Amino acid sequence: MSGTQASTPAPMARTAPASAPTEVVNHKSMVPEPGWFNGDRKTFKDWWRAMKLYLRANKITDADEKIIAVLGRFQEGTAGVFAQQKLDRLNGGDDTPSWDAFEAELQLVYSDKTKEADTEWRIETFTQGKRHIADFLIEFMVLASKAQTDDQHAIFLLKKNVNREIIRAIMAYPPT
Repeated sequence: MSGTQASTPAPMARTAPASAPTEVVNHKSMVPEPGWFNGDRKTFKDWWRAMKLYLRANKITDADEKIIAVLGRFQEGTAGVFAQQKLDRLNGGDDTPSWDAFEAELQLVYSDKTKEADTEWRIETFTQGKRHIADFLIEFMVLASKAQTDDQHAIFLLKKNVNREIIRAIMAYPPT
């Protein structure tokens, strides 16, 4: 051959069962397994969202089952230690905490405080510049939500950081 090789398709890692064309796709397959969590605060928010979607899609609604499903995915690092402590308490006869209390504890222990502080700083210095107002407002609303900015402060920041011509047009409307 003159420098070119015939390409052969790589074998597929998984093959569909013979009955695949007749199977009905259910909602569970739309939400992937969230995977393991090792205690890294930088990945917790995304992992936690995936875990909550997984619980919902699989109709896991009982508090005990939800807590067990979450703890079962805590591996290594601080998450492994956290899971072991919870398991020891449950095996020691402690009642299973409510789902709300468990979720609040996870948020307290694993939320990324550095990321929250960065978001708070970013919204304070976020200006429209040459960006279209719609694009600016979409990003501003996301930042305001993440930084938990109250409405009054958000209005102050918008007045301060949106192009002056737009603010003048808004403040002059309706004409008197």
